[in-house]
Parts: sequence; C-alpha cells; structure tokens
Amino acid sequence: MKLFKIETGFFLSDGGACFGSVPKLAWADAYPADEDNFCKWSMRSLLVQAGDRLILIDTGVGTKHWDIMEEYGFREMVTLESQLAKHGFSCQDVTDVVLTHLHFEHCGGCTWIDQDFKLQLTFPNATHWVSEEQWKTLLAPNIAEENSMLSVDVMEIFNQDKFKFINEDTQLCEGVDLRLFSGHSANQIVVYLKDANQTYIFAGDVIPTAAHLPLRWLSAIDVDQVAALTGKNQILEKAVNEHQAIIFAHDYYTPCVTVRKVDDFEKDKEVNF
Repeated sequence: MKLFKIETGFFLSDGGACFGSVPKLAWADAYPADEDNFCKWSMRSLLVQAGDRLILIDTGVGTKHWDIMEEYGFREMVTLESQLAKHGFSCQDVTDVVLTHLHFEHCGGCTWIDQDFKLQLTFPNATHWVSEEQWKTLLAPNIAEENSMLSVDVMEIFNQDKFKFINEDTQLCEGVDLRLFSGHSANQIVVYLKDANQTYIFAGDVIPTAAHLPLRWLSAIDVDQVAALTGKNQILEKAVNEHQAIIFAHDYYTPCVTVRKVDDFEKDKEVNF
C-alpha cells in the first residue's frame, strides 16, 4: 500500500467556529490565528494505491465556484488532475472515491463544468463511496447543515449511477476499511488503512486537526456534540492502544501524528508517509 498527500488548497475559518466552547486562551498556543481571528484550514485529500485499486479520499472544494469561494476565504485552490499528475496518475486512473461526508469542501472536486457549461465527473471511472445517511441529509438538509451541502457537487454522480451507499462499517478492499461515526455530521466515513507496518486513520472532520486531539475540544459546528465526543473517544483510545497514526484533513501545519494519553489525548510524534 502506498499513500500520497493531495493538497487541494486551504480556507480561512473563524477561530471560534473551529474550537467552539474552548476559550482562545487555551487554543491559541495550539493553533495559530491571524489578527482577525482566522485560522488556516487545509483541504487535504489522500490518494491510496492498494493492489489494483487507486482510491482518493475526499476531493476538496473543487474549481466550479472559484470566484465565489475566494470571497469566502478559500485560497490556493488547484485542480485534482494537476495534483494526481505529480504522482504519475490521472483522474481516469482512480477506481474509487471515498467521501467522508458531503460538506462542500470535502466533495466539491467530484465534478467540474466544461466549456458548454455542463457538469462532468472528475473521476469518470470511479465508484464513489458515501454513507446513505449523508445522501439523505443532502436531499433534505437539517437547519444546521443546509448551507454546507451543495447538490451540484455530487448529483451528477447519482445520475450516472456511480454512487455506492453504505449503512454499516464496510471493507472497500484488503487493508481499507470504511467505518461510520456521527457527531460533526451524521454517519461520516472514517477510513482505516492498514499496511504491513502501520495503521493510518483518515479522520475527516471527526478530528479535523492535531489541535483537536484533546477530547472535549470540538468544533462549534458539530451537529451532535455528544455523538462527536463518543466517536472521537473511541477512535483515540484505540489509536493510543494500537499505536495508530491519524491523518488530518484540515490541519494546515501537521498532516499526520501518532497519539498518546497523559491527562488527555495529545500529539505523540509526527509521522511522514
């Protein structure tokens, strides 16, 4: 198994939104903010080569709404074609796309608009994996998430019958397991990747940055805080006990770490892959 970081850009998010009820005096040393209290959040995807499968986890915000997204603090957005090419692959090579959830900065890159203003699939040969609960939320969004999901990002996948919906923990292929956790949103996919030497966890927005490792440090926009705490605790306890490494989708500064528990969960060592 080979892993490749895919950086699709970053956005600016208010520190209060990032860390919720945690006071800035506590989180300021753990994650930088600018003079306007904005934090840089990556839109990190992960490319996984596993046997005859080429799997992409999350796709960033995409380039369909480039001008609008820049107004909302999105920066340095790039095409996925250009990023995959750096590793010797094309979008046509991707066999599977795993969407941790359907918030637009995680799935917007699934589609693009051609010169005739028609939506096209970025990964035309791929099966797109998502939880059925996420799809239902997209179709009938709750009041907390209605501005975070855009049907234009993924509806063409459905129209071309390229979705694979899951309702339970599922093995995509050997060494790649998709597990469901709620909290930030309902039934997000957390991806477990196991090779001969290490288990990696692509945690999505269940644990968005290394600064969110302390158990009760949650985002203000987590829909269900109790579920978020429960799932996060389960992931982190196992990560500590089994020396698993966590890959962060949004940490601009720290892509991957192992975890230890002293009084609370915290970063142990940074991990390169």
